[in-house]
Amino acid sequence: MAVPKRKTTPSKRNMRRSHHRAGTQSFAEDKKSGELRRPHHIDLSTGMYRGKQIIVKKVKKEETLETTSVPADETTKTIEAPTTK
Repeated sequence: MAVPKRKTTPSKRNMRRSHHRAGTQSFAEDKKSGELRRPHHIDLSTGMYRGKQIIVKKVKKEETLETTSVPADETTKTIEAPTTK
């Protein structure tokens, strides 16, 4: 088994880790809302991804009682991708 002859110095260790830094994040402007979002990610303000509604926003209890009679457990729905074999 290979064993190092000397301890790696902090300078050499840090030079090796110089490429481990976090890269810059890119953002794309949403076509409909105009807000910035990450590419290939859901737009959290609208819940849309590639033209489909993925996340339905929860409605506050006060608004639910005043506007609709939908039960609270049905206000949030998540659509999952179909599984393929």
